Amino acid sequence: MGILAPVYLAGLAALMLPLLLHLVRRTPRGRQTFSSLMFLTPSPPRLTRRSRLDQILLLLMRLGALALLAFAFARPFLREAAMLTTSNLPKRRVAILIDATASMRRADLWQQAIAAAEKELNELAPHDEVALFTFTDRLAAVVHFDAAADPGGALRTDVVRGELRKLRPSWSTGDLGSAIVAVASEMDAARDAQQSAAQSQIVLISDFQKGSRIEALQAFTWPKELRLITRSLAPKRVSNAYAHLLPSDEDAADAEPRVRVVNAEDSKADQFFLRWDTLTEGVSKAAVKSPAARLQETAIYVPPGQSRVVRLPRPEGAMAADRIVLRGDDHDFDNIHYVVPLKRQEVTLLYAGADTADDPQGMQYYLRLAVAGDPLRHVDVQQLEGDDSQILSGPVPPSLVVATGPLSSKLASGLKQYVERGGILLLAPRNAEAAKTLPDIISGLELGEEKTASEDDFVLLGEIDFTHPLFAPLASPRYSDFTKIHFWRHRPVKVTSAKPASGTVTADNGRGLVVVARFDNGDAALIEQRLGQGRVLAITSGWNPDESQLALSSKFVPLVGGLLDLACGRQKSAAGLTVNDPAPLDLPPPRTALVVRKPDGSDVKVPPDAVSFTETSEPGVYRATGAAEALHFAVNLPAAESNTAPLALEQLEQLGVKMGTDQTRAERLERIRQERDTELEGRQKVWRWILVAVLGLLIVETWWAGRAAQQLDAPKPDLVETTG
Repeated sequence: MGILAPVYLAGLAALMLPLLLHLVRRTPRGRQTFSSLMFLTPSPPRLTRRSRLDQILLLLMRLGALALLAFAFARPFLREAAMLTTSNLPKRRVAILIDATASMRRADLWQQAIAAAEKELNELAPHDEVALFTFTDRLAAVVHFDAAADPGGALRTDVVRGELRKLRPSWSTGDLGSAIVAVASEMDAARDAQQSAAQSQIVLISDFQKGSRIEALQAFTWPKELRLITRSLAPKRVSNAYAHLLPSDEDAADAEPRVRVVNAEDSKADQFFLRWDTLTEGVSKAAVKSPAARLQETAIYVPPGQSRVVRLPRPEGAMAADRIVLRGDDHDFDNIHYVVPLKRQEVTLLYAGADTADDPQGMQYYLRLAVAGDPLRHVDVQQLEGDDSQILSGPVPPSLVVATGPLSSKLASGLKQYVERGGILLLAPRNAEAAKTLPDIISGLELGEEKTASEDDFVLLGEIDFTHPLFAPLASPRYSDFTKIHFWRHRPVKVTSAKPASGTVTADNGRGLVVVARFDNGDAALIEQRLGQGRVLAITSGWNPDESQLALSSKFVPLVGGLLDLACGRQKSAAGLTVNDPAPLDLPPPRTALVVRKPDGSDVKVPPDAVSFTETSEPGVYRATGAAEALHFAVNLPAAESNTAPLALEQLEQLGVKMGTDQTRAERLERIRQERDTELEGRQKVWRWILVAVLGLLIVETWWAGRAAQQLDAPKPDLVETTG
């Protein structure tokens, strides 16, 4: 016997009411006062037969009717002998989708995810189908639905468990929406193809951090029979912040770096510390706690949910620092921002001119001053003696040649060969005699007549091509004003057969000759021509004080720095690469088979003709070798992964996702048992027969009550005493 609604059995407590009402002590309602009784003590009335239970059978029938009525409302039924087992559960197709993004490296979240997946496997019935997926910025199928058991006869759940233990979190960002859409589409297509009645469910195990993208759900129509069950993971301590390097507004590798620190919305901490470091294998606790490290740290206050930008200058002797370390939060998976380490270049600059290094009226004097303060380069300025051009063809040719004086035909020929092999030559003729060699080296030029100079007669730079590498660092409106630099003397040149392009100062005459800058009178100020693998630049006015104010202006040092960048390559303090971004392999020839050393110490071979490296699967500094010089590039964690505040799951429902109920196998068995009991009770309808019994009992009770009333109302005969 079973009861479908046992709560109605509480009505049996009402059976006590007739007994209590019948046994209540009764006192006379009326009261009459007599004067003769005023001196007597009152006494309670004595019990009589009317206050005792004298109709026991009648009372029992009434109580029985009430009890049967309560039992009928409880809807009893007769149980069947069949037992419920897991085989009675409906078949399910369950896709376990695990978040394997970088945010899952926090605290013990990955252990929680594996435990949650194990729990789901334990709740599966033997006839259920299961598949295992992981997602980052792309979906990975670990075990498909159609994967058969292994030859040893292991269950499907055992196969999934074996693969589950091999999984590890990655360093990639998360695209939650695309992963859900991909799994849902696959399950819906399989359901239509197989015409299966199995219940389809996706069990999503994730920390649901706000950095995960869910935009893909907006254009997706959710299948009607599919349900999503979420398993949210959360660490005990939630404070998290991250730092990343911003591009310098000065656009120079040695500029004072700016760092932005972002604090998560649910963070409990607001005081953080930044420092440069050169550790190669993470951050050791001893190094962080050392007094030397603390002295180099910069404190910054960032409230939860906000960001702050701070200047973080490199300490002296820390040009090789390759990372910025953040301290002060609970999770260190995103506390390192990697940068390309700077290195001090050794540069040889060959100066061909008659003026000496200590002559303040000469050009060499200011050239040496401009290159002396470069923190990233050690420039060795060597003066060319006579016409000796052997240094140009030696095993280690100079990186840059600056010629200001007249050039012999032998030296001019040697300079042209030097440029064709990849050298950089700057021609800055100091006088008309030195300018005569310009057409010998740069084809397509014609010299004009030089005018006499006066202090009141000067020209300005009127048109400048700021896309040229020489002027690119000065392209910002903050630095692009050249109107305060006067040029009193210049050598007029004419570019023959030039066809200026519309809207630009650059002209190309078909010989690789372009005009980079012009004076306000239309004359060319800076000319460039490519020869072979190198290039020749010619400035038609000197930078010495007799000819212009260029050397005394703030623009001279950046221009010389841009010239050195052309000759030696420009160093970048940071690379804007994130995990899984392809890294361009811009290496000079000659190139052999490249070898890229990853942050974990492993080497990856790359073909010599490869233009990019795609195996950037973890943050750190990568080093590519196999060319004339090594290439470093930094790869960092995507900023979205550091946005660890929890995502509101209601957003998934708003995008059309149908959420499922969270039930264990025992709960599902209990639900099936209740459904079966409801079906049995509806088929047996025992409550109808109980109501019939109640009516029959009430009829008998009514008849018995009438009979008892007649016996009480019948007159009793008088007792007559007789004598013998």
